[in-house]
Amino acid sequence: MQPKAPSEPSAATFGMPLRWLKRLALGLALTCVILVSLIGVSLAMMPVSLLTRNMDLAPAVVAVYGSPRIGQMDLAGGYRLSWTTRFDAPVPRLVTGFTLVGADTRVTGTLRAGLPGLAFADVSGRAGPGLAQLVPGAWSCDMTAVVSDFSFGWGWRRATASGTVTTPAGACRQSGREIAMQPLTLTLGSAGRDALATLTGAQSERLAEMTIGRDRSLGIAIEPAAADVFPQLPRGGPINLQMPF
Repeated sequence: MQPKAPSEPSAATFGMPLRWLKRLALGLALTCVILVSLIGVSLAMMPVSLLTRNMDLAPAVVAVYGSPRIGQMDLAGGYRLSWTTRFDAPVPRLVTGFTLVGADTRVTGTLRAGLPGLAFADVSGRAGPGLAQLVPGAWSCDMTAVVSDFSFGWGWRRATASGTVTTPAGACRQSGREIAMQPLTLTLGSAGRDALATLTGAQSERLAEMTIGRDRSLGIAIEPAAADVFPQLPRGGPINLQMPF
């Protein structure tokens, strides 16, 4: 009697384990999505005061309220920064609209953070002289800066910038010294992969230019004419500085 040949495994034999593995993978994927969503919602709703409890905040920060989704920060001098954050579905990123207000200041804008990079956009308004006093060691000036369509972006491939910041004629003081300031204009732009910021004086003469390179380099070129506006600068020039960051 011939021995019976072993039978070949049928498709159904492999079908059940494969279906089971597919269901397990789908279940694990859904679980991960739910967990990530719950963590994101928890962080968005968590009080900012709890998130910043162990952080060394700047001395100018008086108090922080709300959550990362909707909140505000009280600053010294009666200034207040408020924000509202939402998720931008078509592009995976967080979009935060912010407003900085005070007796002499109102600036609004948007911060976008996500896979494309980090970018400030549509920043416009006026920044009063009291705002500079929040920075330790800053000069005391009596001019109000006007910010028009300011933007700065740091992406995977390049840095971008646009807009202007202008200040009228005025005076700045520190430690008994006083400097008369002429009208100044800071114009932002882009060149290749880098962002540029050019400072010009009352006669549109170039005083300085700063280059923020996507290769994480910072270049500063100071023209001899800058010494007419900022007496502390040497009159020899131009001065060129290059540094990584």
